[in-house]
Amino acid sequence: MTYAYLFKYIIIGDTGVGKSCLLLQFTDKRFQPVHDLTIGVEFGARMVNIDGKQIKLQIWDTVRENRMT
Repeated sequence: MTYAYLFKYIIIGDTGVGKSCLLLQFTDKRFQPVHDLTIGVEFGARMVNIDGKQIKLQIWDTVRENRMT
């Protein structure tokens, strides 16, 4: 499917707060009460129509890394 614009969003937050559930709800319109921890990166996409234009939204869910240097 073609689209006029592509927007990429990244969800950032602490472990276990519901980032993956938010992604699943927004892209697949379903709720999963129990979700495995994300390893690496997950992403989903959804097409929306705004003012007659197709817009593709990519939502990225990534693992937060605490690094001390």
